Amino acid sequence: MMVIFEILLSLSAWGGDIQEALEEFFRGVNPCDQVQVHLLSEVPVFDGEFRIVPPETRARGNLVVYVEKLKDGVPVRRFPVRVSVRTFGPVLMLRHRVNRHHRIVEGDVVVVRTETTFLPEDVLRSLEEAVGLRTKRIIRADTVLRRSDLESPPAIRRGDRVRLRVVLPGIWAEAEGEAKADGWIGSVIPVRNIVSGKVVRGRVVDERTVEVILR
Repeated sequence: MMVIFEILLSLSAWGGDIQEALEEFFRGVNPCDQVQVHLLSEVPVFDGEFRIVPPETRARGNLVVYVEKLKDGVPVRRFPVRVSVRTFGPVLMLRHRVNRHHRIVEGDVVVVRTETTFLPEDVLRSLEEAVGLRTKRIIRADTVLRRSDLESPPAIRRGDRVRLRVVLPGIWAEAEGEAKADGWIGSVIPVRNIVSGKVVRGRVVDERTVEVILR
């Protein structure tokens, strides 16, 4: 069972202005979450302008950021600051195990609040992001869903009967065909002509139509 966390912002007595700037910065780069920032190293207190250099890695967890002291807008000194950044927010979790190519419905998932600090960047946050999509693999119950776990269902499925369309200057012809593979709008799939038995390649136009690609 996922634990629901409450956020308690941890403030440090060191470098008050920099502390506030760091908190504002990490809230800005983690807009979906509540953020807890704690300084792990002492920072100097100084007057004047300064700026925070964004970390090169993800902006969560234990990391080092750099604070630059500015003079007339130009950096004159750089200070490394070790910080702990913990994030907490909504994620989308599977209620039960699902098979590959299962189409997600509302009853399959639930939104829970949990710590997101070490979760992947592409975790899903709402029902709307998942409902109607299908899974790429078997997924266990209580798994936090990611965008990379799901895909749009194909417009045409293997075995569907489709219209095979041939378009040439002054010529428009159609025949009945059978899709030999799943296909999405714009993708190219093999289709068997029901009458001739010949397999041709065509581009998916819509849920019922495949336009033959002529060499």
